[in-house]
Amino acid sequence: MLVFPPHENYLDLRENPHSVDRIASARRYLPLRNFLTALNGAESLFATAGATTKCDSPAAISGDSNYEFASETSLVFAESAFNFDRERFAEIGAGLRELLDREKGDAVRAVLRIFVCDFPALKKRGFCLVIRLVAQGDSARQAELRWGLGLARVQQALLFRARSLRQQVAK
Repeated sequence: MLVFPPHENYLDLRENPHSVDRIASARRYLPLRNFLTALNGAESLFATAGATTKCDSPAAISGDSNYEFASETSLVFAESAFNFDRERFAEIGAGLRELLDREKGDAVRAVLRIFVCDFPALKKRGFCLVIRLVAQGDSARQAELRWGLGLARVQQALLFRARSLRQQVAK
C-alpha cells in the first residue's frame, strides 16, 4: 500500500516549487522537471507523491535491439477530499487513457493503475494514481527522447482532464 506523504523527507513541490532542484532525476531530465513543476503548480488539481526513472537495454536479456526508458509517477489530488473517491481517479484514468489512445504507437506506452493509499495525517485510507510510461528506441538516447515527448503528452492530458473535472465540480 502506498502512503501520502510517502516519507519524512518528502519534498512538497506544491508548497515549495524550488524543491524540484533537490530531485536528482528532475535535474538530469528536463521533461521530468517540467512534468513535476506543472502537476504541482497552482493551476493543477494534483500533487505528486514520487517519481522515478530507469534506462534499460533489454538486449542483454532477450536479444532485442531496443532500449527502454521508463518513469513511474504517483499522483494524488491536491484537494484532499477527492482522494477518498475512487470514481474521481477512475474518471481521470479513463479520460487520460482516451486522450493517449488517440496517438497510438509502438514506441511509447502508458500503464495507469489506481492503488489504495494511506493518508496518515488524516487517519484515512484513499487512493492514488500511478502512471508508468515506457518508451523504446534503437538507442538509449532515442528511447529517452521518445519518453520525454510521451511525458509531455501525459502532462497535457492530465491538465486537460483536470480542467474538465474542475468545471464539473464548479457546476
